[in-house]
Amino acid sequence: MKTNEKIAPVSKALSEVWEWKDAVYKDIKNMSFEEKRVYFENGLKEAVKIIKGKVKANSDGSYSIVKVE
Repeated sequence: MKTNEKIAPVSKALSEVWEWKDAVYKDIKNMSFEEKRVYFENGLKEAVKIIKGKVKANSDGSYSIVKVE
């Protein structure tokens, strides 16, 4: 049986996000919880440094990066 599936074009931005997601998965797939925590903490610190911001704790336990003016 043949179908008439249409494949929607994927934007460059979405392709890049998928590549980043796959790269992160490859980095962390064999790590312990603590190693993953450190990996993501270091990523957060690097992002804060790049945008010259600061980390703000939210009431729900998550964090936001706030740009310092």
